[in-house]
This record gives sequence, structure tokens and C-alpha cells, in this order.
Amino acid sequence: MKVALITNYWKESQGGGIRVYLQNLVRELAASGADVRVIFREGSDPDEVCIPGGQRIFAVRSLSALRDYRPDVISVHGGWHCLFPAVAYKLIHGCTVVQTFHTEPEEALTDRFRLFYQALLNRCDHVTFVSDRLRERTSEVWNLRFPRTEITYAGAPEVVAVTSEEVAAFRERFGIGDRRPVLLALGLTALKYKAEGLKHLIQAVNLLKEKYPGVVLIATRRGVFSPEVEEFARAEGASEHVVFTGDIENPSVPLSLCDIYTHITLGDGLPIALLEAMAMGKPIVATPVAGIPEAIRDGENGILVPPEPAEIAEKIDYLLKNPDVARRLGEAAKRTVEERFTWQKSAAKFLVLFSDGRRVCRITAGGPAGHRRRR
Repeated sequence: MKVALITNYWKESQGGGIRVYLQNLVRELAASGADVRVIFREGSDPDEVCIPGGQRIFAVRSLSALRDYRPDVISVHGGWHCLFPAVAYKLIHGCTVVQTFHTEPEEALTDRFRLFYQALLNRCDHVTFVSDRLRERTSEVWNLRFPRTEITYAGAPEVVAVTSEEVAAFRERFGIGDRRPVLLALGLTALKYKAEGLKHLIQAVNLLKEKYPGVVLIATRRGVFSPEVEEFARAEGASEHVVFTGDIENPSVPLSLCDIYTHITLGDGLPIALLEAMAMGKPIVATPVAGIPEAIRDGENGILVPPEPAEIAEKIDYLLKNPDVARRLGEAAKRTVEERFTWQKSAAKFLVLFSDGRRVCRITAGGPAGHRRRR
């Protein structure tokens, strides 16, 4: 099976969780025997097809790349400029098209663009979402109808062993020293609704610092909203208790040293960073938004809390004072990932959808048992 994957974000891009999702998905699809070609707009990879430039240029040139590759299936992970060439190729040459949505919409579509997007979606064999809540939210905000929808959860990244030397070097590099407790937030500076959640978390840290003078929040990734959040921390008088690391090569290092993983956001799909923390058995404090409640069950494998600084601080304090509870929740979170959120399961679901779409295409084109439909 030849699979073309079209996306905005690929290796060495600012795609964050989407980039990680796609790299893991491609790896598992290839391991299952699929021949995968990636067509991308942002990033770097000499082995795949990079088409830089504006969205219209990308849409036109992607169609040319598809003609060169001649895929059986096109897996789309981006906006209209990724979906348009896939649908155009399907209409001309015939293939299966599966569109996947990753992030929450922030504003409604114009009527004209909504009709255009709906026409493209009507030509898809399947539309998938990385969480059930994302499916609901996208339908509500964009007022779109989706044919044959499925949920294709992310998997947790493979847990990487971390040495004590790596942890010590990380503490020294970022001036953390022996401070405790350590809270961690991965990649909450790329989107507005994530950055706003991080601000609430910083305010919670401010409330905790009187009781825990050594408390430190590690916030990773250099995103679009990093300068704004850093200025917010300074204005709140929390700079001494928040460490902004920028982009880091191995998130397993700060994950291994943190006492609690905190994912405070006002919107999301199902964050891969959250699944990674769960896979490492970390106690979780997160907001009950988007797909997060589909992974975290409050009081069973983590704690869900509204994005209110006082309540966030209260739940963090509770876990710090009750290490046995924190340990139990972390162990349960790890089991949840092992049972439900693996890349093998995700890739297997995509392969079923790819095969189902090809079967539908054959029946539509020729009818059952090779008979053509009457015209």
C-alpha cells in the first residue's frame, strides 16, 4: 500500500505535538509494511518532499508531487491547502482520502469558506480526530458535517532511560540546583489557549511559594507566546520560581526529575506531552478541557482541576502532602497508557480506515464482484 501523508509540519519544524504524532505514525505505518511518502510545508527532511511557501503554492505543487508518487491512500493532516490537492488527485486518478484534525478551532469560518471546506470534506472517505471532544468542538465552532468519523488517539512516546548524570546536568544548566518541589509543563507556549493556561499555572506557583519556598516550575519550548508568558511571569513577581528552558532535545530529562506534571490549558486535542508524562508514571494535574478527560479520570489516574490559580495550587499542595496518593495516581496513569494509548494501536486503526476506503472506492467504481453501476 502506497500512502502519501500531507502536512504542514514535519521534522525540525515548530509543529510540536502534531509533528511528534506524525513522526510516530509514519514509523509505525512503515513497520506494518506501508510505503509512506511525506509531503510537507515546514521542516527539513532530505528523504521526503518539502514544498515551502504560501498555502496556495503548497496546494498546487502538492498535487504535482502526488501525481509523481501515485498513492493508493492520501492521509491529510492540515488545513484546506493540504486537503485540496488530495481531493483533486482523488477526483482525477482515484484513491482513498482520510482527513485528520489535530487542534481546536479558535473562531468560526466565513460562510463562503465553510461551504468550500464542506465540499472538500464530502469527498473524504473518512475524517478522524485525535479526541472525541475535538470532533464535537470542531463541528460546533465551524458548523461542518463530517462523513464517517473515527477517533485516532495519539500514542505515548517511548520512555527513554535517563541517567542521574543527565538530570544533574539539566539542574545545573538551568540553575535549578536542589530546589524542590519541581513542577513541569511541556510545550504550552505555541498556541494562545495553551499560553493562557500556563499563565494560570504561574499564578498558582505564586500562591505555593510561601508554603514551598523552593518550588520551581519548568516550562519548556520556545513558542510564539513565549515572550508574552515570560513577561507575565516577571509582572507577577514569579520569575525566580519559573524556569523557561526553550526547546529541549530530550523531554524525558525534565520529566524524570519533576515531582508533578501539570498540564493547565484552556483548550487542546489530546496532548502527547500529557501521554508522555503518564507513560513515565508521573502524578498529573490537568484541566478538564478538550480530549484530556478521555485519558485522565479524576481521582483515578490523575487530578482534573478548573483553570483557577487557587484551585490549581490546592490540588498541587494536596499531592505534595500525600505522596502515597501521588504514587498511586502515577501508577494508574502508566497502566492507562499501556492499555489504551500506543502508536501500534493508532497505526492499526489508520490501516483499517485506509483499507476500508480502498474497498469503498472499488465498489463505487465498479460495483460488487466487478460489475459496474448503471449510469
